[in-house]
Amino acid sequence: MSYLEKNIDYLISSGDLNNSHKELVNNSLNLISISELTGYSIDDLVHKNLAVSLEKRDIQLIILDIDGVLTDGGMYFSENGDQMKKYNTKDGMAIINLVRKGMQFGIISSGFKDKMVRARAEMLGIQRIYVGRDKKMGILKSWLEEMNISIQQVAYVGDDINDLEIMEACGLSACPKDAVKAIREISDIILPKKGGDACVREFLDGYIRYEDGSHLEL
Repeated sequence: MSYLEKNIDYLISSGDLNNSHKELVNNSLNLISISELTGYSIDDLVHKNLAVSLEKRDIQLIILDIDGVLTDGGMYFSENGDQMKKYNTKDGMAIINLVRKGMQFGIISSGFKDKMVRARAEMLGIQRIYVGRDKKMGILKSWLEEMNISIQQVAYVGDDINDLEIMEACGLSACPKDAVKAIREISDIILPKKGGDACVREFLDGYIRYEDGSHLEL
């Protein structure tokens, strides 16, 4: 079975397509329509296994970006210039569930509003938080030293080029389907949902199984 056939089956099972689309894949014009409908490039549909089959990995830390992952990347401003962000509660529920079981989460954001991000992170039980302009890899390395783990024990969900360095090096990388092309090209998993649309919930529920508070199996 080709990647394209496997990917069509995967997109049907995930609800992005229905069975009628299975008959359309041999026509290049229909393939363009499927690409537009799902948000995946034709190259990804034909050459990349979207439903990545992963061996067991000893993931000890899950790092999330904020803008474009936990949010849709949009920014809301009041008439007084106050910035607001909209988060998906489904993502929050999945994070809280794993935090309660002992999984370690971190947030590394290139934004400016430290207090706003910290308020949301603390609500979810996330204790490792960085908001600022320092390189993300440098922040992550300091956390790895504190935890005495390797970067291969990190799962990372990002969407833009400032996530690229970590995503190429970490043990498991994922991105929402509307991530920039450079990120989609190197991600282990391209999630069928967009940023802010419960893509983190999809990643945690669909790929992560927490085993007795010791490690993650995928």
